Amino acid sequence: MFGTAQPALLQFPDERPVFLREYSTSHYSALSYFMSRLAMEAFITGLQVLVLSMLTYYMIGFQMPFGLFVTTIYTLAMSSTALAVVLGCAVEDPKLATEMLPILFVPQMLFAGFFCNS
Repeated sequence: MFGTAQPALLQFPDERPVFLREYSTSHYSALSYFMSRLAMEAFITGLQVLVLSMLTYYMIGFQMPFGLFVTTIYTLAMSSTALAVVLGCAVEDPKLATEMLPILFVPQMLFAGFFCNS
């Protein structure tokens, strides 16, 4: 979750002045900016997930189909990237965004059952 979210989190606070300037001069709309950003994030996240999945799936020897494994990891990665973009848009300082990211992700990991003893 953190690996795919970190680049998206740190990118928007740096791009904010450029986006605001170009948006105010009507170079493009907010929808077109975020749709193009989503397309690039989806492509980059897909490559990261594919490499990660190819390494871990065969090393661990999962019994589930490879496509289902990749789809599950890709869905998790895209949701964490989307949360990072939302957080990056909400704050102006990249350092503050980095400090607030665990506040979003750690409760999700706790309630997902990663830390449950069985």
